[in-house]
Amino acid sequence: MDDEHDIISDWLAREIVPLERAVHGWLSRRWGHVVDAEDVIQEAYCRVASLASIDHIENPKSYFFRTAHAVVSEKMRRAGIISFSSMTQIEWSNVMDDEPLADRIVAADQELRRVNGLLSQLSDTCRRAIEMRRIEGLSRKETAERLGVTENDVKNHLVRGLRKVMKAIADEDACTGGDEPEAVEHKAAVIGKHRSH
Repeated sequence: MDDEHDIISDWLAREIVPLERAVHGWLSRRWGHVVDAEDVIQEAYCRVASLASIDHIENPKSYFFRTAHAVVSEKMRRAGIISFSSMTQIEWSNVMDDEPLADRIVAADQELRRVNGLLSQLSDTCRRAIEMRRIEGLSRKETAERLGVTENDVKNHLVRGLRKVMKAIADEDACTGGDEPEAVEHKAAVIGKHRSH
């Protein structure tokens, strides 16, 4: 339980606290004459901090704005303000969205498919070691336990696997960019050194 609380506290400090100024300005502009923005923000912090888990939150900024909006709605309802209306689509569009543009999503999807294709060419243990360490975020010890190998084996699989993937990427890029084979080998070596740590 304490671990989850620490995770939520760290997440709040990293993802939510930097949004306070923007939320305060938005609340002041929209409802400053009706509610105290500071009170709303504090209540929103309390609600987010009391969550059992944050795994369901994909967009922290949007989640915090919506939480603040819910607090305002409740305060106004309790105060008996009847003319309160929910935010329109136009008002929500004024809340900046940090999501990437469509072309970047497509490019990232293509790159992900490319890397997944290259990972599928590795041995099963090597691929799983990379997935567990780099994607799932497991420690070397946890990865070793799950794979039934030593921590040193995990490190070796990770280094070799990432080098193979990065060399294949450099080779593919060189084919489309017209690099000479020596330049490709140099790129792969440089990439492998930086990615293997």
